[in-house]
Amino acid sequence: MSMRNRVFRLLHERVLPIVHGVAAACCAVAVAPLAAHPHVWITYTSVARMDGSVLGAVQERWTFSQGFPVSIVGDLTAMPTAGPVGPKYIRIFRQQGFPVSIVGDLTAMPTAGPVGPKYIRIFRQQAFDSLKRADYFTHVFVDGKAARFGEVRDFAVSVKGGQIVYTFVLPLADKVDLKLAQVQVGIWDETFFVDFQSPSRSSTPVVFDATAEKSCTAEPFEDKVHPIFGGAIFPLSVRLSC
Repeated sequence: MSMRNRVFRLLHERVLPIVHGVAAACCAVAVAPLAAHPHVWITYTSVARMDGSVLGAVQERWTFSQGFPVSIVGDLTAMPTAGPVGPKYIRIFRQQGFPVSIVGDLTAMPTAGPVGPKYIRIFRQQAFDSLKRADYFTHVFVDGKAARFGEVRDFAVSVKGGQIVYTFVLPLADKVDLKLAQVQVGIWDETFFVDFQSPSRSSTPVVFDATAEKSCTAEPFEDKVHPIFGGAIFPLSVRLSC
């Protein structure tokens, strides 16, 4: 088998099911839902980065579901690597959804643990940076108004149990004292593409770091002010206070 075919086979069997799911999230901020159900499932945890009672950033961990149900099914080994892909592949992408793929040599990407700077760069450029338009699906409300964010930092990618894991820190543009304002934090996609899930029903998806005051509390609740999925679902949010 030629090197080109080996690369395409690797993309098809091991990477595309992950990448297309991540790319779907990128596309979701720009287009209407293609179907009335999620295409990507992410289990998330968040840490409120604190300085006493002052919230400065949200540290996030996203674990993507194994074997995304939006993988491209079909023989892509002869698909052109540049220019128009032709009617055959246009038909495949149109029928199955997400005409986005990772471009680059992924043959040596680790199958467990941190993927390393080379692959972090590939994922960031092609399947993360575009999420800035959606504030990385992160919603912080201060006295009912949406907070603004600074530039994301510490983005990393790893593989655990065959699942892609993103970690990153999203700082607030303006820090907020939880003693002086009502603050809530939630992670959700307003469209049908991505379903964010907490690790378990009994766990709190947002916790405080070690620098928070001992009096600070995190209270999960259904946010009925910001329904998602066309108004069908009330997302999980967490009320932070000190």
